[in-house]
Amino acid sequence: MPDLSHVGRRYRAPGQVVSAERVAEYASAVSGADEVYSPGSVPPAFAAVYCLLPSLSAVLADAELGIELAGLIHAEQSFEWPAPVRPGDVVEASAEVASVESKRGMTFVTLDLTATDQSGATVCRGRSLLLLRGAGQ
Repeated sequence: MPDLSHVGRRYRAPGQVVSAERVAEYASAVSGADEVYSPGSVPPAFAAVYCLLPSLSAVLADAELGIELAGLIHAEQSFEWPAPVRPGDVVEASAEVASVESKRGMTFVTLDLTATDQSGATVCRGRSLLLLRGAGQ
């Protein structure tokens, strides 16, 4: 179970290719036939694919951190985009455990997320709040 000793732990997920095909598939899945983005661009919510999912997968794979899917609630998510991500970019996603708090019988884990492109420019920053039910007692 996460505790204060895990604050500052970092996770990397390099090599996330932002392919035009995956962007188009994603846009179609979330919008149907409605046009939601311009060709050559990436819808903002695609950050879930190149930033959140790979980072969170690395966090969940850490047996020492001990987050189990049973009882996990993804309570909050925010993103900001300091620079555009483009089809063809290769992104390195990372997560850092920013805080761990126990309250009301749960453990609250805050993750800071960052995605940088192949030039090193930050293309996305985010924050996730995970609640672990049945913990923190």
